[in-house]
Amino acid sequence: MRITSLDRLVVAGREYCLTEVSETSYAFEAPNAFGVRQVYTFEEFAQLLRRSDVEFEPLYHLPGRQDAREGAGTLDLISGLPERPRSETVWRHAIVTAFLELERRGEVKRVPSSIREALPKLEAHVNEMAKATQRSWRSPRAGRWNAYRSPPCERSLRTWLRRYEMSGCSILALVPRTHRSGNRDARYCAASLRILGAAIGTYLIRNGPNKSETYKKYKELLSQENDRRSEDGLPPLPEMAQRKIERTLKGLDPYSTKVHRRGVDEARHEFVLYETGIDVSYPMERIEVDEWKIDVISIFSQLGLLNDLSDEELAGLERGRRWLYLAIDCATRCVLGMRIARAPNPRDAVELLADITRDKSDLAEAAGCMSRWHHHGGLAAVVTDLGAAFVSDEFRAAVLDAHGNPETPPGGLPWLRSRVERIFGTISSALMPLLSGRTSSNPILRGDYPAEQLAALSDDVLMELLTIYIVDIYHNMPHEGLDGETPNNCWNRLSSEKGVVPALSQQTRCLAFGLKDKRRVSGRGVRKFGIDYVCPALRDFHLHSHEQDVAIRVDLRDLGWIMVRVDRTWHVARALQKCAEGVSFDTWSAAVRSLRQKHHDEAVLHERTVFEALRRIIAINEREATRFGTILAAQTPESLERAHDQLFLGLSITPDRDDVLDLPTDDSLHGRIVRLDEPEREEPTNDLDDRDTDTAKRAWRFDDDE
Repeated sequence: MRITSLDRLVVAGREYCLTEVSETSYAFEAPNAFGVRQVYTFEEFAQLLRRSDVEFEPLYHLPGRQDAREGAGTLDLISGLPERPRSETVWRHAIVTAFLELERRGEVKRVPSSIREALPKLEAHVNEMAKATQRSWRSPRAGRWNAYRSPPCERSLRTWLRRYEMSGCSILALVPRTHRSGNRDARYCAASLRILGAAIGTYLIRNGPNKSETYKKYKELLSQENDRRSEDGLPPLPEMAQRKIERTLKGLDPYSTKVHRRGVDEARHEFVLYETGIDVSYPMERIEVDEWKIDVISIFSQLGLLNDLSDEELAGLERGRRWLYLAIDCATRCVLGMRIARAPNPRDAVELLADITRDKSDLAEAAGCMSRWHHHGGLAAVVTDLGAAFVSDEFRAAVLDAHGNPETPPGGLPWLRSRVERIFGTISSALMPLLSGRTSSNPILRGDYPAEQLAALSDDVLMELLTIYIVDIYHNMPHEGLDGETPNNCWNRLSSEKGVVPALSQQTRCLAFGLKDKRRVSGRGVRKFGIDYVCPALRDFHLHSHEQDVAIRVDLRDLGWIMVRVDRTWHVARALQKCAEGVSFDTWSAAVRSLRQKHHDEAVLHERTVFEALRRIIAINEREATRFGTILAAQTPESLERAHDQLFLGLSITPDRDDVLDLPTDDSLHGRIVRLDEPEREEPTNDLDDRDTDTAKRAWRFDDDE
């Protein structure tokens, strides 16, 4: 990996900086703790980045980036911005990167006259991106309304360029400073605020007056003070409106207010907390991403759903051409990820980014490949065309949050993305003719070939064939662009000589690519998929905040933890139900579905029943791991919402700290299951009533509090 002394590593809340690199390891020291030193081998460091309590940010200490973070309001990711300033930040980044590209090609200089001449070209380029986003895969139509932003003047553009370059090309330098604007100074003098404080003091007593009576008390105190000021020849203090008094009282700390007015016991009862155990010369330098309508007609279904259908039912299934999202590493020509989609959409494009940054050998093994698909790393330059999925705010924000830099060359210049364009031609000419149902983008070349009638491939089979071709054939064939070297050998050579862009930490992956949602905070933290998540920040939020909802990010490969955003900061929240650790969404939903069907009429599900269900699900998953379709189960926003409405609604799980689950190891794509110790079985006793009572306390139940 390419790690420098400017990078920041945070392990369990302690910050480290790189001090030494040997042939086999990295040495880090804590700048704020003398003598604290950590040494990791290359393999240990790669494993370290997979932990949920580890953060890694490249070039964090670069001069200028601290100023950029302060100017952005101590933000670390633009995903923490509201929608409008986030969209404007992405737009500014597109303007700046387009200018830098023109400057690199010698078409513009940083003088006012040259910038003014280039502004129409920059505006046309950015407006083309906006048009693609607003069109949203619909066919162009005359008279359709589009909204575009006004271009900056040459002075503003030079200011953005200067901030961007001084910050080491950090997107945070382009965050509008106006997003924190507003007059936050006190609008009343200290004497007026003292009168208000005295009135609030009468409100914060046991069985004190209500808000209306507090306002009357404020007017009484103000009248007395103004009488004294009149005697002293001073001007009277202005009277605050009743609405101002009520807003001030409403803004008081909820927990402290309840303690003062109703006592500690009642406050504890209302704010009860349920908690337990909270404690392009090196690989990945430049990545090209594109979408392609596959030259083969397939059956829009999965293989497992076709096995029991008759010939007539098979003939009636929908057929058509799928879209393929593909990413290629420019330095080594290795394919970093693929994803099949029914239609272009930003969610599948973001999922492709997640695949780019992880080891995909599990996919290769499931497809029966003989080679590994280990090519992955962090993001640097991510180059796309003007496809609506790639110019969307969702995709570009994901790239930026993953420490990458999205680049969108002007349209009509395919040679600027020649490597990804070429591999589509290679797949079309080398693999597609071997498949039944093949077609062509050219009707003349297709002729009278009956592609629809001969379509026999399902989605998972099509993806399996593509994986086998890429991993076992393409990666191991001499490549003309590499002077006869194979992509696999080139990756191994360059990664050994020059290193790879550092892999993303699990926290960064979750924030950039994870499922986005908002959940309501209760005494049990936040609930998602029937699992409760808690952390100290959520506990304080529940006690002291008037808001009720928080933003969350969920890694569907591991439901044992999530990220929650409290007071503009992201925190790790862990599952109260320890059996969710290391379990993927697919495994968890399968277990819940099995229990729903089996115990439909029962109000209580015992903990051991759920444990046994998880064991069965994992055993089935291991048995079916050789079927490629089971490893490729993709979750769309629609399917997740449908699962929540139909499957997880009302699911409540009472955690148990005494009982543990002994799960077999699952190394498939669904996630790694953490092996826990099996609890010792107690000898039978005659005290059946006590045992039944204890079992009833540790039970899983269905309720409707979500």
